[in-house]
Amino acid sequence: MASRRQFLGGLVVATGALAACKEIAPGEGSGERTANPDATALDAEALEDALVGSSYLGTGGGGGLEEARELIAKDLAAGLTFSMVPVTALSDTDRVACPYGLASLADTSEEMQARLDAIENRVEVPVQAAFEALEKHVGQKFAGVIMGEIGPLSLAEGLATAARLGVPALDADTVGRAVPEINQHSVKVAGIPLTPIGAATPFGDEMIVGTLGDPTRAEDILRSIAVVSRECGVTDSPITGAQAKQEGTLVTGSLTLARNIGAAVREAKAAGSDPIEAARVAGDGYLLFTGTVASTEWKDEDGFLQGKVTLSGTGDFAGQSFETDVKNEHLVARRDGAVIATCPDLISIIDLESADGIVNPGYENGQSVAVLGFRSDPIWRSEAGLAVFSPRYFGYVLDYVPIEELLG
Repeated sequence: MASRRQFLGGLVVATGALAACKEIAPGEGSGERTANPDATALDAEALEDALVGSSYLGTGGGGGLEEARELIAKDLAAGLTFSMVPVTALSDTDRVACPYGLASLADTSEEMQARLDAIENRVEVPVQAAFEALEKHVGQKFAGVIMGEIGPLSLAEGLATAARLGVPALDADTVGRAVPEINQHSVKVAGIPLTPIGAATPFGDEMIVGTLGDPTRAEDILRSIAVVSRECGVTDSPITGAQAKQEGTLVTGSLTLARNIGAAVREAKAAGSDPIEAARVAGDGYLLFTGTVASTEWKDEDGFLQGKVTLSGTGDFAGQSFETDVKNEHLVARRDGAVIATCPDLISIIDLESADGIVNPGYENGQSVAVLGFRSDPIWRSEAGLAVFSPRYFGYVLDYVPIEELLG
């Protein structure tokens, strides 16, 4: 994905799809933004470590690493400052929320394109506008930004939004990795409504989705806005500090984990040791395979990047084959035909030359790679988590078995 949930496309706006939205009255919202004394500054090195680490945790999704680096470099050059804060530092009455961007992948008709071209683009950063619109609606300044998912560009956009707003990023996200769908959202799995949801377009439109008759309607409604606007900034889950601190609401410590993996890679490179092994140790993961890219298959189906990556083994895996099934991210991995890892556990393919995680579909035949696996957060191993993030949810006739059990 180019960024969190930018798999959206191909949707014709349904009659009444925006009925759940209401305009925001001018002057709504109040409160002052206050600094959190427990926030930790993130310098250029810490940010680079986080981005590299997120390429390992992104499981082939979450947007490109180079684009993420460019975004952070631009904001640093502009003098923005970055910080993060642990969930435990929130007061019970604080509020935090999750901002992200949606882009429509649907083809735009000539008539619609002409209409959009005739409207002034009044908002440079719709995600920021959605965040501020939701603050106005709830009448409280948010104390921090929840990362939507852990993947390079998704993480960079969350960090950048926090920096532009002058608030810390929470050391937590809603997944612990990158994912294909909005249904893989820890707040939703915890039974907490995603509403109210703020939405904004480049054209100055600001909306609030106040309530949802069914939680799955969030995706349909927000898709609708993205389709008729090219893109849409969204902020959901305006939860309280008390809710954020409840076990199972968020994947906590995920930004720190990304930083630790990235730092291990950087330090191993400097020392002339194996950076991928260092990342495996830092993430307490598993080496699943080493090899070269033999072939890839890709198609765009209903706005999702779907396909397969096939590897030929080298080193300890010489003579063996490996393949992963992809729906934006790696979902199922097989070695010599036997399943060795599935979602919600993490499957990541790493470029041996750069030691960066590879974002789908960025492979070249003959490219030397390693495959790492990591355990998912316990949230996803619960009954509610597996209901929306097991192999069977994605149509496989496979029960989820934890990676550590599959590997014996």
